[in-house]
Amino acid sequence: MTKKTDESLLQQLRIDDIEIARRKDLFGFKPSDVEALMYARGYVLPELDSVVNEFYREQTAIEEISLIIGDSESMKRVRAAQARYIDDLFSGVYDDEYVNNRLRIGLVHKRIGVEPKYYLSALGTLKGMLFKVIEKKIPEADRAVEVKAALDKLLYMDTAFVFDTYIRSMLSEIEVAKENADRYARNLEERVMERTHELELLSRRDALTGVLNRYAFAEAFRKEITRAKRSSSPLAILYIDVDDFKAINDARGHRKGDEVLQLIARSLRESSREIDIVARLGGDEFCVVLPGANKEAADIYRNRFVTILRACCEGVSVSIGLSVTGPVEYLEPEALISAADFKMYSEKSIHHQQ
Repeated sequence: MTKKTDESLLQQLRIDDIEIARRKDLFGFKPSDVEALMYARGYVLPELDSVVNEFYREQTAIEEISLIIGDSESMKRVRAAQARYIDDLFSGVYDDEYVNNRLRIGLVHKRIGVEPKYYLSALGTLKGMLFKVIEKKIPEADRAVEVKAALDKLLYMDTAFVFDTYIRSMLSEIEVAKENADRYARNLEERVMERTHELELLSRRDALTGVLNRYAFAEAFRKEITRAKRSSSPLAILYIDVDDFKAINDARGHRKGDEVLQLIARSLRESSREIDIVARLGGDEFCVVLPGANKEAADIYRNRFVTILRACCEGVSVSIGLSVTGPVEYLEPEALISAADFKMYSEKSIHHQQ
C-alpha cells in the first residue's frame, strides 16, 4: 500500500492537469483573466510591501491570530510567505505547481490550528486591500473592473483548493469526478491525438531549425522565471546573433545562410541540458534560457557552445549577450531579454572594431 509520504498533495487528492483545467472552467477562469492579472502585475507589485504590512497590522489585532503567529521570527516568515502568495496571484502561471502550493496552504493552516473562519476572514481582508490598490493605481476604470473580476475568480478557485485539505472526507466524490474526466480525456485523446501532435509541432517549433519559436519561447521563459522565484534559484539567458549574417547570404546564397542557422541550432542543442530552453527568435537571432545557472555556469555553457560551433561551422562567428537574474531579486522576462540583447550588441561592436 502506498504511503501518503510517498505522494504529493496533488496525487493524494487526485488532482491532475485535467482536473485543474476543469476547475478553471468551473470558476470561469479564462485566458482573458490571466491576461488581466498579468497586466495588473506592474501596478500591484510596487505596493506589495505596504499591502503586506497593512494586512498583518489588521491580522495581529485579532488575538487568536496573534497567538498563532507567536513571535517575531515567525512573523518574518509569514510576511515573506504572504508576499510570495500575492506575487503568485499576478504571475500569469496557474499550473500544477501553483495548485500544489495552494493545497499546502490548506494543510499548514490545518496543522497549526487556523480555523476556516479565520482563513476566510483574512482572505476577505486581503482581497479588499488588493481591490483598493487596483482601483487606485490602474488608470482605466473599465480595466480595473476586469482585473478585480479576474482576481475574484482566482481567489475563489484558490479557496476551493485550500479547503480540499480540510475536507478529505469528500475524497470519494473527487475521485469519481476524476474518473469521469479521465474517461472523457481518453476518448477525446483517441480522436485528436495525432492532429494535436501535428499542430503542436507547427505552432511551437521553428520550421527551419527545429528549436522553439518566439511564441513558444515566451511561454516557456515566463514559466521558468516563475519557477525560479518559487525555488529561489538563479536563471541565466544568452542572446545570440550571427556576425555579418547578411554578408553570408549575399556572398554564398540563402541556402548557405539557412545551413548556418541549422548548424547554430544544432550546436546549441548539443551544448544544452534537457531542462534548457533553446529558441530562434527570428532571422539570425537565438535565445537560450539556463534554469538554475549562475554567471559561472552560463560562461561554461557559452564556451562549450562556441567550441562546438567553430568545429562544425568554420568561418562563422556569433555575438553573445549574457544576463543572469536571481536568486534574491528577479528581473521580469522582458527586462532580462533586453539586458542580454544590449550586451550582445556591445560584443558585436567590439567584433566590428577588430
